[in-house]
Amino acid sequence: MRNTIVIIALISSLSSTNCQTFKGTVYDRSTDSTLSFAVIYISGTSIGTAADKHGNFKLDISKYSSMPITISLIGYYSTTISEHSSNKMYHIYLSPKIKELNEVLVKAKSNWNRNLRIFKREFLGESENASECDILNEKDLRFHYNPDSGALSAFSLKPILIHNKALAYTITYYLDKFNYSSTTNELGQLTESFIMLGNYLFKDELLTLDESERRQVEERRKSTYLGSRMHFFRLLYQGNLIQSRKYHVLLSDDNLLSKSFSIGSKAPIYSNSLVFKNDSSSGYIKNKGDLIVKYRLNSIITVKMDSVYFEKDGYYDPIGVDFSGAMSKQRIGDLLPFEYLMN
Repeated sequence: MRNTIVIIALISSLSSTNCQTFKGTVYDRSTDSTLSFAVIYISGTSIGTAADKHGNFKLDISKYSSMPITISLIGYYSTTISEHSSNKMYHIYLSPKIKELNEVLVKAKSNWNRNLRIFKREFLGESENASECDILNEKDLRFHYNPDSGALSAFSLKPILIHNKALAYTITYYLDKFNYSSTTNELGQLTESFIMLGNYLFKDELLTLDESERRQVEERRKSTYLGSRMHFFRLLYQGNLIQSRKYHVLLSDDNLLSKSFSIGSKAPIYSNSLVFKNDSSSGYIKNKGDLIVKYRLNSIITVKMDSVYFEKDGYYDPIGVDFSGAMSKQRIGDLLPFEYLMN
């Protein structure tokens, strides 16, 4: 028996303001000195900028004014600002990864190749897209494996650079936490758990391809999008929910049931109360418990709170939901930016 618990989260929380420009200065928390060239960005998009040599920055966030903003720098833990205003100058303090640096230096490269294989399988995934991904700076990765618990931790003081040839993106991933464990009980049953926390920035490479390559990539992006978490939450916002039975509703693109998500539950669910629209760009899913969701394959979405925030572009509060089944297998190799629009 194989039980898998997966959390892939952006370090974020909810924002209620509508600022258009985010500006401020970045500091070292331990010294109060300014930090040069930190990266300020909206995780999961291609929107970002860098602080200048004095730590000062200004970021236009008019397209995603309600989403959290992340600040990252090599050798420091990322921080995320969830509530922000254009009327304020922000003083951002980053904490150095002193403890992690010591762990990286001490744990060095023992069984590095074996640990790298496990890391790539869990980090990138095992899909066709994942098989077309290259980590461009593998040698910056360090691992610690505990044979007693079967736990593997990964560290990188530099952002991880991933080239996804299948989807024509380069992703800069700021890894804050990676823990994977695999244990077998006395009955021979395998239990795995996986937690990864981080933030990431996309660079689209579609325009560097010739016309034939672009068409192929666009088809792969479309195939990746359909049935994904992004697809699901975008359709939730559109709100085309159709009551099928007492314990079952359909979530459709355009009233064509062949293009629907099927949503089931052990408790009654109702199409007119599953989603609450918050404003012109966001809403809440109002259901605590397990939702059995099927597009091509089955997934289980565990809603951990009475209501979970999401936005029309597919962003959702990762603290409020867990995934298992097909959706849980969508890892870095199957990520699309929030700017993605299906042709």
